[in-house]
Amino acid sequence: MIAAKDTVVHISYVLRDAKGEILDESSVEDSFEYLQGHQNVVPGLEKAVEGRTVGDKIKVSLTPDEGYGDYDPALLRKVPKSVFPAKMRNPKKGEMLQIQEDGVWRVWTVEGTEGDNIVLNGNHELAGQDLHFELEIHGIRVASKEEIEHGHAHSPGHHHH
Repeated sequence: MIAAKDTVVHISYVLRDAKGEILDESSVEDSFEYLQGHQNVVPGLEKAVEGRTVGDKIKVSLTPDEGYGDYDPALLRKVPKSVFPAKMRNPKKGEMLQIQEDGVWRVWTVEGTEGDNIVLNGNHELAGQDLHFELEIHGIRVASKEEIEHGHAHSPGHHHH
């Protein structure tokens, strides 16, 4: 079977930055499954896996537009503490908040505080970076109707809605 839209692909990987430093990795034991063709992984990785088979080992370098996008300075915001509930007015650096803006939910990372403002960053932590993946495909299967409807893989024992 080949990796194609509506198949569930089981991979392990090592992700490195431009300097070769490991940013993230998964072994066979803690590998994961995703639904191919449904934007469950970054676009360049999905493209690299398309048409591959079990046992394939892939090395792929991705530019920011193939990964987590360019860093957008407009997504760095200073928000008055007063707009947050009292219990959220002293967040810790690195804390993540999910905030709705113009009907769109986005995850924001707390960069710190400046006076009466909380500094938030809406960029993904890997935005603007070239990414270098080494991955291995451990399995490919046809996705269930439910997985396709939900837009993601349902790993055994790990499905919650």
